[in-house]
Amino acid sequence: MQAIIDDLDAQPPVADANESSPSSGWLPLIQRSLAIIAVIASLSVMAFLLWTTLRNTVETGLHIVRLEQLDRVTEADANLQRRLDQSRLDLEDGVSDLDAARDSFATAQRALSQGRAGLSGIDPQIDSALKEFNLSANQRLLALDGYRDSLDQLSLLFGSVRSQGLDLLGIPFVAQSKNFSRDIVSMLDVASSYSIRQQDSYAAEELDRLFVKLSIALAKINDDDLRVTLARFLDTVEALRFSRESLQKSRTELVQLDQLAKLTAVDRAYQDHFHQLQEVASRHRQTLAVFAVALLIAFGLIAFRLRSSFSTLDVLNDELKNANVHLEEIVERRTQDLQQALKDIRTQQAQLIQSEKMASLGQMVAGVAHEINTPLGYANSNVEIVRDSLQGLEEQLDADTRGEFDMLLADAQYGLEQISELVLSLKDFSRVDRSQTELFDVNDGLDTSLKICHNQLKDRVSIEREYAELPKISCAPSQLNQVFLNLINNASQAIDGAGTITIKTELENERVLIRVRDTGCGMDEETRAHIFEPFFTTKPIGEGTGLGLSIVFRIIEDHGGEISVASKKGEGTEFLISLPVASQSATNKKASAVLIDDSVEV
Repeated sequence: MQAIIDDLDAQPPVADANESSPSSGWLPLIQRSLAIIAVIASLSVMAFLLWTTLRNTVETGLHIVRLEQLDRVTEADANLQRRLDQSRLDLEDGVSDLDAARDSFATAQRALSQGRAGLSGIDPQIDSALKEFNLSANQRLLALDGYRDSLDQLSLLFGSVRSQGLDLLGIPFVAQSKNFSRDIVSMLDVASSYSIRQQDSYAAEELDRLFVKLSIALAKINDDDLRVTLARFLDTVEALRFSRESLQKSRTELVQLDQLAKLTAVDRAYQDHFHQLQEVASRHRQTLAVFAVALLIAFGLIAFRLRSSFSTLDVLNDELKNANVHLEEIVERRTQDLQQALKDIRTQQAQLIQSEKMASLGQMVAGVAHEINTPLGYANSNVEIVRDSLQGLEEQLDADTRGEFDMLLADAQYGLEQISELVLSLKDFSRVDRSQTELFDVNDGLDTSLKICHNQLKDRVSIEREYAELPKISCAPSQLNQVFLNLINNASQAIDGAGTITIKTELENERVLIRVRDTGCGMDEETRAHIFEPFFTTKPIGEGTGLGLSIVFRIIEDHGGEISVASKKGEGTEFLISLPVASQSATNKKASAVLIDDSVEV
């Protein structure tokens, strides 16, 4: 208030025009020019910051398109792998489907590098990863073309064998000789069924036996026409066998040319680049908010200054007393205006901060959901392939086997649905006050986990259950199921060959005890000392993250329980879990998603 009064008091009286100096006419022009320059500079800075923030919206749209292109390449690669597997089952329809899958993959690969939404030229790291992926993909496509030509050659050889075999059977001498014609028919039958479907040692041995037998017969034949026809037939059979073995080797090499890792590297490089863009945009938004606040304050001060100056010039010296009388009212009005302007500024600042939080939240959820959906798409696709394949084999399988397959597929589908629920829960992760605890039957949870691991355990690991009657405990069921599944998975992997996993539950002093014991390789003292440390693993690089047992330890600790391990090298391992019947920590903590990890061999 005093500063405003002093500012008004400092206004000089209007001077006579005759007393003005020659240079006083330049001062207003200089002041006006400086003001215009300051306004232009301020608007330029604001325009630049606004452009950088709006550009982020455009980048987000391209980001969605690029993620869709990456997904299409991934799906095309998976489809190509499926069609490659089908081509060895059907040399006619399978080959045409393989050609279509090959063209689809090539189209998706080109779209990944070209066009407005292409990844080429965005960032050196992306270009490097994309170059490696394209090189690997082109190698695979080239090998696939050669494999396709070999399939055509094999199909022609099959036709030649059948045609030449029928010609032999049409010769009177062969038709009259029961043994000779039977060997020719057997050779046709074995050669026709001897395809690239699998390693068939019986067919190979039978083909060798018939080939030797017919070769001996060839040496005893006096008829020149019959000898030439039989020799040509044996040569074609030998060529068919050589072509089949060569094609099997080519297919094995082709399957090994898997560019999924390189495609993942492209995806990771692009995600890192986009996150960097988001960080730059975030900094620009923060700078824009600060600059907008400062600019509003500056404009408010300038407006106040200009208005005061204009009022002073309007009333001139003879109206100065009247202005002094109403000074308090003017100052109070100005103060209210400034307070309202400050209130508006704070409101806008709060809105900008909230917008920034929501943008960061959306980016994190989109990134995590994408990382999970990529392997989830593979798993769902494989389940559907197995289910479709089983429908074509219903007549060849008995009812018990079909029922077992249906149950296993249902279990797999159930696990995939659990992962889908995890992706959906990420969108609601900020609601930390939401309780997810309920009463839980430990024995049922163990049975559920064993059912999920059934395919891994059957025909190799036997399960011994020693369940006691237990009360239901208060906990987060999804977390305890993850603990059980992780321990059973580790126990199974620790058993080399056949073995036994014993699961025992008991109630002791209002606490539930769960013991998981295996007959595996066990652990030495040093491994046991680090077993619950994050990122500790005894597996080769790339086969585990080392987080599984550390997450198990955290879950049990959050539920107010304890976990310990007893193990000796070569004598197996036993994990002991102790949980309170009424968990206090579990009811106060929000259940969080836990990844199944098999990173530690026990």
